[in-house]
Amino acid sequence: MDRGARENYVRAIEICGKTPLLAALEEWKKARDLTNEQVIPAAKAWAAKNGTAQETVVVKDAVGMFMKAKKRAGVDVTCSYQKILPSLEEALGDRSMNTVSSRELTAWMDGRYPHPLSRNTARKRVVTLWRWARRQGFLPRDALTEAEQTEASRVTSTPVGVISGATYTGLLEHIRSNKPKYLGPLVLAGFCGLRRSEILGQTWEDVNVGRAFVRVTTAKRNTPSRRLVPLSPVAIEWLKLCRGREGSMCSDMATDRIRAIGRTAQFVLPDNCFRHSFISHRVAQTGNVAETALEAGNSPTIIFQNYRELFDKADGEAWFAIKPRASSDD
Repeated sequence: MDRGARENYVRAIEICGKTPLLAALEEWKKARDLTNEQVIPAAKAWAAKNGTAQETVVVKDAVGMFMKAKKRAGVDVTCSYQKILPSLEEALGDRSMNTVSSRELTAWMDGRYPHPLSRNTARKRVVTLWRWARRQGFLPRDALTEAEQTEASRVTSTPVGVISGATYTGLLEHIRSNKPKYLGPLVLAGFCGLRRSEILGQTWEDVNVGRAFVRVTTAKRNTPSRRLVPLSPVAIEWLKLCRGREGSMCSDMATDRIRAIGRTAQFVLPDNCFRHSFISHRVAQTGNVAETALEAGNSPTIIFQNYRELFDKADGEAWFAIKPRASSDD
């Protein structure tokens, strides 16, 4: 071996590092054959797809950029991303997104959201965030994100929780006497069927007592939520008892607080019972699934499957005849 060959051999060993020279040559030959002698372009394409060419970002910064992008696009994040992503920041905010595994995301969801429906909602928001990050070049392109590789919870079908007209009457009077600031939200929940998030975003300006309707403007995605809901005569009577009918209707999750207050007072109030009871009594009163679906911002299929035959027509008529008890001031 002459001096030049020896120098080339030594240099080759240095380039290979810990990889044996023969193994390196065999790997190079195989890669060259597989890529039709285009090893470097193929390697660059692999890097772009699998992450070596991506920009690194930590979770909390990604959340901030994502929220700003959504707001610029006119998306109301108050009742969606703003309810979930801050807790993700708290748990994983300082981690680089490309280092967070599906196992870690699953552990966070399982610990933070034990209820299957809530967990699936959280998962949907996180998947949206991770997909957005992929489009921005923060995660490998053309590959499933770690969020997408988490599994959704299985939701079993359970009977909807409803209350009777007598229970609703007693609760209305209890709230009127003890926590009057929640009377308006309770009226809209039970007499109009508004969702908890819709009540949170509701303003008194959209409650038109004179023309007997409520304009629901806080829409739930993928449902016909932006709608007009008629106000029954008794609903109007109850609403006229509310104080300070201007601005925001409530500053917190009113239906959750109402249930807590009612349960303390020994009322049996299943989760989401006000909306469920409105739909059940309304379809019993009218016999019209399509009309009830329109008022509830739901699909006729869901109404037909879940809410029919829970009450009879007399129950429905009685529900929408619940009047306030006359007070000594009347």
